[in-house]
Amino acid sequence: MATKAQMKGYGFSFQLTGLKELMDALEQLPTIAMKKGVIRNALKEAAKPIEEAAKSSVPVVTGNLRDSIGISTSLKPSQRKGRFDRSSVTVYIGSSAPHAHLVEFGTVERVLDEPRIVTIKGRTVKITTTGFMPPNPFLRNAWDANKEKALKLLGQALWRQIAKSARRLAKKAARGTLTRRQIEGLNK
Repeated sequence: MATKAQMKGYGFSFQLTGLKELMDALEQLPTIAMKKGVIRNALKEAAKPIEEAAKSSVPVVTGNLRDSIGISTSLKPSQRKGRFDRSSVTVYIGSSAPHAHLVEFGTVERVLDEPRIVTIKGRTVKITTTGFMPPNPFLRNAWDANKEKALKLLGQALWRQIAKSARRLAKKAARGTLTRRQIEGLNK
């Protein structure tokens, strides 16, 4: 079975094959926590090519920006406004560096309200503007170049994670250490 979906606003369409079989296998897991864990781990695995592409294309001055790029399941408190939903699984790829957005989107030149007088190598200079920086969209380019690859990896990673969870569940059952919820979920 093939399913097509359109991501609104991004102009990115994709086709997933075997989605029904994948969803049926995911439904066999006994608890919501196990299902969400499988999805979260698969998303992290599928996001690796995007993370690697962003790290390889970011401009490097000190390496702090490059080293701050990573995959996470949470946002900083200042980024969380209206985004908390316990029923969904979300993975973010980005930078924790405070200047990452300035590199990604660039800056405009601004005129200072009060000029600053600074001394550089014995010369006094009057600074009246902040200057500007052109955008260098390292994250957007990494997404654009690797989104199809990530989607293909997602399907493979989901199957791998489901199998891993099933093996873990079988070991717990053999030891007799299943939780009450796992037993209830398996008896559905």
